[in-house]
Amino acid sequence: MKVRLKVIANAKQDSICGFTGGYLKVKVSKPAIEGAANEAVIMLISSFFNIRKSDIKILSGEKSHIKTLELNIEEQVFNSKVEGVSQNANL
Repeated sequence: MKVRLKVIANAKQDSICGFTGGYLKVKVSKPAIEGAANEAVIMLISSFFNIRKSDIKILSGEKSHIKTLELNIEEQVFNSKVEGVSQNANL
């Protein structure tokens, strides 16, 4: 499935913040230099959704904070994980 991300680099910690304005907001502690932030995004997404790094592809936005990823994950699993993040953010 395709997912649009808004990436915040140089954050204090890596986190997935839920959907904001149609984008999945992701924070990574690595800087946006020489692909470090992109690698951190892939590691975070892989860990959070429990999928292999090879199941994640950056389709567009390699040099932008707005990215489109292709994830090899069922939409229902994706939605349930992201819904849990959004509910915790509203506490």
